[in-house]
Amino acid sequence: MPGTMSADTAASSSNQKLSNLLRWLEEGGARFPKLQLVRREDGERAVLAQAPISAGETVLQVPRTHMLTLELARESDIGRAIAEGLDPDNEDLYLASFLLQEKHREGSFWKPYIDSLPESYSQMPLFYGSEEHALLKGCFALTLLTHQAQSLREDYLSLCQNVPGYERFTPGEFVWARLSVSSRLFSLKKGGFLGQTLVPMADMLNHRRPPDVLWETTEDGESFVMKANNAVAAGDEVHDSYGAKSNDLMLLHFGFVTDDNEHDEAFLGLRILDGDPLAATKQMLLMLPSPTAARPFKISRPYVHTTTRMAFSFLRIAAAVPNDIEDISSRVMSGERALGPLSVENEENVLELLAATCQARLSIFPTSLAQDEELLRGESLSPNARNCVLVRRAEKQLIEDYLEMTRVCLKLLRTPREEVERLAALSDSPWGWFDAYVRTDLLQLIGGE
Repeated sequence: MPGTMSADTAASSSNQKLSNLLRWLEEGGARFPKLQLVRREDGERAVLAQAPISAGETVLQVPRTHMLTLELARESDIGRAIAEGLDPDNEDLYLASFLLQEKHREGSFWKPYIDSLPESYSQMPLFYGSEEHALLKGCFALTLLTHQAQSLREDYLSLCQNVPGYERFTPGEFVWARLSVSSRLFSLKKGGFLGQTLVPMADMLNHRRPPDVLWETTEDGESFVMKANNAVAAGDEVHDSYGAKSNDLMLLHFGFVTDDNEHDEAFLGLRILDGDPLAATKQMLLMLPSPTAARPFKISRPYVHTTTRMAFSFLRIAAAVPNDIEDISSRVMSGERALGPLSVENEENVLELLAATCQARLSIFPTSLAQDEELLRGESLSPNARNCVLVRRAEKQLIEDYLEMTRVCLKLLRTPREEVERLAALSDSPWGWFDAYVRTDLLQLIGGE
C-alpha cells in the first residue's frame, strides 16, 4: 500500500534512531563499554552484556547534561508557563510537557532521546479493546484503568485551560508523553536531585527481581551511575528492577506482568454486616460515611504490611459483639491505629466475615482459577490477553489463599494450646505464608480464655 512502511523499513528506521541515541550519549560523555542494546525476535528491546561483568562494576554512567531532570523541565519555557498558570501537584506534568515541547522544537538537543522512545504503547491497558476489558472483568485493574483514563483527560483539559498555547499538543500526544514518563522514571535522591528524572539508556533495561544492577547519583550530583549487583556473563541480558509492585500496577504502568509475583495484592471491600444492631456505633468507630458503606483495602500476603493489618483491624470492629465495644472504644480513643486480637469469639467472627467477603469477591469473576490455568496452558492468547489472564489469576489466587487461611485458622482457634505450640515448634512452619498471623495474633488467644 502506498505510504505504508514495511516491517524491514520500520526496523531499519528504529535501529537508526537507537544508533543516534548511543552516539549522542557517547559524545556527551556517557559510558557503557560492556552494554549492548539489541532488538529481540519479538520486537522488544533488551540490554545485553557484551563482555563478562563483575559484581560491583560500573556498567553505565550518564552525565547530568544528558538527564532530563524535573529541575530542567520546571525551568524550561513550558515549565515556567505551567507553574504560572496551574502549578500542579503532579510533577509528571512538567516532564511530559517538556517532552512535548522538545518533540516540536526544531533542532532540539533532546531529539536523539525523544526519537528513541516508543512511538506507541499498544501493550498498555489504556489502549485495550473490548476483548481485553472482558478478560479483566472482576479485577481491580479495571478500576485503576478507569481512574487513569479520567485523570489523563482532566489533566489535559486543565493544562489547555490554564497554560496559553497548550492546545497545540493533541490529546494523543499528551497521553504518549505521560506514558513515556510514567513508564521510565527514576527517583534520584543524591546530589541535589530531589525529584523524578528520565535517564537515557538506563531506561532501556528490562525488569527482573532481584535486579542485576543498582543505581544512584555520584556524590557531586553530576552523573547517574549503574553498578552491577551481581556478575553477569557475556551475552546474558542485564536487568533493572522497576520496584516491588503488584501485577495490576505493573500492567497499568509498564504494560507487562510477571508469572509469579510475590508482591501481588487483592482488592476487598470490607463493610459492617447488614442489620447489625451495633451498626451506628461501629460506623462512628470506623469513621464510615454510612453504616452500609464499604471501605476498600488492597491486601497482600505479608501480615506485616500496614494495609493488611489495617484490614484485620477494620474486621475486628466490624465483627464486634456488645462485650467488645467498650474495649474497642478505649483503644481507638487512645490512638491505637491497628487493633490487635480481642477475643477468641471476635477473631472467629473476623475470620468468618473475611471468608464471606472473599467468597463474594470471587463470585464477581466470570471464570474460575482452574479455567484461567487452562487458558494459560494454551497458545491462543495474544500477549495482551495473556497479561489480562495473569492479572486476574493472581488476584483470584490470593483471595483463594485467604479463604484457605480462614479455614485453617478457624480450626486452630478450637485446637488445644499444647497442640498449637507443638506445631509452632516445628522447623518448617505448617502455616506457610500466614505463619506471622498465627504467631502474632492467634497464639495469644488460643487457650487463653
